[in-house]
Amino acid sequence: MANFMSLRRNSQKNRCLKCLVHKEDCYCAKIIPMDLPTKVSIIMHKKEQFLTSNTAMLSHKSLLNSEIHLRGYADIPIPDSFLEENKYHPLFLYPDENAIEITSEFLSKFDKPINLIVPDGTWRQAQKTHAREKKVSHIQTVKITNCPKTLYTLRRQKYEYGLCTHEAITYALGIIENEKVQEKLLDDFKIMLNIHQGYRAY
Repeated sequence: MANFMSLRRNSQKNRCLKCLVHKEDCYCAKIIPMDLPTKVSIIMHKKEQFLTSNTAMLSHKSLLNSEIHLRGYADIPIPDSFLEENKYHPLFLYPDENAIEITSEFLSKFDKPINLIVPDGTWRQAQKTHAREKKVSHIQTVKITNCPKTLYTLRRQKYEYGLCTHEAITYALGIIENEKVQEKLLDDFKIMLNIHQGYRAY
């Protein structure tokens, strides 16, 4: 057990602090971030922040106008300032029963750029975010439909049509922004997946 713990500590020490894979496999330099009018605000469950299989950190790396806020820490609340409702119109990306499909017609109603708020975690953790976080519980939920089958193989999906966080953001921005943005984010995702093929996290 002592040898295993020593290996694990050494493995963590040798990881890139940004992409979390071993430094020799670091792909940070391959991700060229985009600066978009749409803001992406990721609400990440605290258990996700050190997982190499997490994809929200890739979205944050790919998008300059993005931020990550951790939930689950009693002493670290999500700041009120992240909504910036004077500058953005907030929408919460989660397919609950009240969610409205993101379409060009729906988006045409807003006279400000979108602040796309995205829960990140397991399906169960994400499900609780909108109801339990008072700062976002009043925000309209939205969904995306007719998406391709997920490319994500690092975790098992609960639902056949399930997408990982980065894919959900990618297809939402494909509608909010344009197809070129979607293609670039998919290319970034494939870079991450290629690195993880055959990669073993200790």
